[in-house]
Amino acid sequence: MWVDYEPAEQVTEMTVVKVKANMLDDYLMGIKRTWVDSCEIQKELGHIVGCAVYTANTAGTDPNVFLTITYENLAAMGPDKEKYEEFVEAWRKKISEDDQREIAGGYGDMREIVDLVVLRKVNFK
Repeated sequence: MWVDYEPAEQVTEMTVVKVKANMLDDYLMGIKRTWVDSCEIQKELGHIVGCAVYTANTAGTDPNVFLTITYENLAAMGPDKEKYEEFVEAWRKKISEDDQREIAGGYGDMREIVDLVVLRKVNFK
């Protein structure tokens, strides 16, 4: 095992989303103010390596948005009270809890979370 390849240390968590027809732009503008901005704060704090949003052209029956967060390793995904409190303090300077709830409150009408997977890149030798 692992003679010709080795698993990368970094892991990527991918949320697979199916956004309803004609709702993609609204959904993307909403997650810009919530999910994307929160990822940027986590990146600035050194909690994550990076994050990204991908879209796919589909016939409307398949997942069409993929949200990824990359961590330095699997342990970095684990719960950490200190990191959480540090994040919340920075996050509340960016958006109020009420504004976050108002924006995210509409997500249920726009999309369905289809899957959540943790990916690990394979590096070939």
